[in-house]
Amino acid sequence: MRFTINLATRTYLDHRKVNLVIGVVISLLLVLLVWNIIKFSWNFGELRRLTADIVSIEGRLNSRPAGVSEAEYNRILASIKFFNAVIEKKSINWVGLLNQLEIATPEGVSLSSLAPEGPNGEMKIEGRAKSFMQVRTYLEKLEDSKFFTQVLLLSHRDITVGERTRGVTFSISCRPVIR
Repeated sequence: MRFTINLATRTYLDHRKVNLVIGVVISLLLVLLVWNIIKFSWNFGELRRLTADIVSIEGRLNSRPAGVSEAEYNRILASIKFFNAVIEKKSINWVGLLNQLEIATPEGVSLSSLAPEGPNGEMKIEGRAKSFMQVRTYLEKLEDSKFFTQVLLLSHRDITVGERTRGVTFSISCRPVIR
């Protein structure tokens, strides 16, 4: 007896099932494509509508309302600016800032003024020291601190208080890191 197996004539894949699976996957992908296109076009239309709404609302907010005099409108705008400035100043943790300044201030240096400068968060520090070396030490401590950046000596001047007492007044600009 002789057994021969012809492997080339036997079909191992059911082409009908493979074609059916491929057809189902392609149709599913086409449905997803159509759904994404519809969703994209709806989102784009919604974006255009919202942009038009924003423009119209900003136009209404920037104009004086009917029945309000120009003087009263300007007074209200000034009041709004004042309160916005107060809110902005309240956003700074003053206790934490003063604590960090106390830690960084060396012996022999006294601070006379601390004031915020401009909208970019800079602070102006003014004070007095016994010598310029102490001012320099103070600048180095501020620069080494992780709580202050962009430390800059704006001015310094020798002063004489009485006959024997000498000192230095200084002005420093820095930006505190607000946490």
